[in-house]
Amino acid sequence: MKTVLKFKYLDTEKIGLALATDGFNANYNEKVVVETDRGVEIVKVLGVYEVSDETFESFGFKEESTFKVLRKPTEEDLKKFRENEQFCTEAIPVCKEKIKKHELPMKLVKAYTTLNRERLVFYFTSETRVDFRQLVRDLASHFRLRIELRQIGVRDEVKMIGSMGMCGKECCCKEYLECFDSISLSMARIQGLPPNPAKLSGVCGRLMCCLKYEEPIYRIREYLPQIGETITINGVTGRVVDVNIPTETVTLEIDSGVKRQIDIKTFIPEDEWERYTEEVKKFIDDTFKCFTKASADHEAEEEIPEQVE
Repeated sequence: MKTVLKFKYLDTEKIGLALATDGFNANYNEKVVVETDRGVEIVKVLGVYEVSDETFESFGFKEESTFKVLRKPTEEDLKKFRENEQFCTEAIPVCKEKIKKHELPMKLVKAYTTLNRERLVFYFTSETRVDFRQLVRDLASHFRLRIELRQIGVRDEVKMIGSMGMCGKECCCKEYLECFDSISLSMARIQGLPPNPAKLSGVCGRLMCCLKYEEPIYRIREYLPQIGETITINGVTGRVVDVNIPTETVTLEIDSGVKRQIDIKTFIPEDEWERYTEEVKKFIDDTFKCFTKASADHEAEEEIPEQVE
C-alpha cells in the first residue's frame, strides 16, 4: 500500500499527486510542503488515500517520478510563504512596466514563486504567440532569479483568478473543479437546451463546464422513444409529448387528451439498465480523473507553456 496525497497548486489551482510516508494524515484544505519538479512548494491538501500498488500502477504512476511530501509547514515555512506573496504582489507592476516597455501584446495574470524562490513564474494570456526572450532577460536582470513566462488559455485564467458565473456563484473551475472536461454543443442538444453558444458560454468565453454535469445520465436517451412518436406501451397507445430524464418519466398523450407518465425503466431491458447505471458510476468516480492520459492531453491544449532562462 502507498499513502498518496492529492493536492492543489496555489498558483494554477491545478492538481498534483505526491507520495507521503506511511501514516501521514492531513485534513482537506490544510497546507503541506511538497517537493515538485519546480522546487519546494506549499500546496493545499485535497485528500489523502491509501492506494494499493496495483491501483497506483494502473493509473500509469511511477514511484520514482511522483512528487514527495516533505512535511507539514513550520512557522519558518509560513513566514517565507507570506513574504513570497508580498514579493509576487510587488513583482506584478514591475513586469507590467517592462511588458509595456517592450510593447508586447500580453495580459499579465499572476506572479508566483516557489518557497525557496528557485524561480519566479509570470502567467499571461495573449491572442498570439509572443516572442518574450528580451523581456525574460530584462526580468532576470532585475530580480536576479530564474524567470519563467507561461502563456495560458482563457479557461486557465478564470480558474486562477476566479470570477462570478451567470448563476450568481463563483465559477465552478475556481471553486471546486479539479480539471477541465471537453465540452461540446452536443451536450446541450442531448439535454434539450438550445445549442446557442452565446447563451451557453461562461465568463471565459468557452462553453460552460456545467453542461457536462448531467451529460452521463442523458445517455439513456438512446433507449427511449422520440418526442412526437406514437407508441403502444403496457396496452396504452399515445403520442410522446415529453421525455424527462431527471424525473425518469416519459409523458404520453392518449386519444382522449389525457396525459399519462410512464417510468423510463418500462422501455429498457433489465440487463441494459444495469449496464447504463454502471457506466454512470464510472463518470462519478473520478478520484484520480485528472491524472489520466486523456485529461493530461486536454490540459496541454489549454495551457501553452514556454520558458526561457
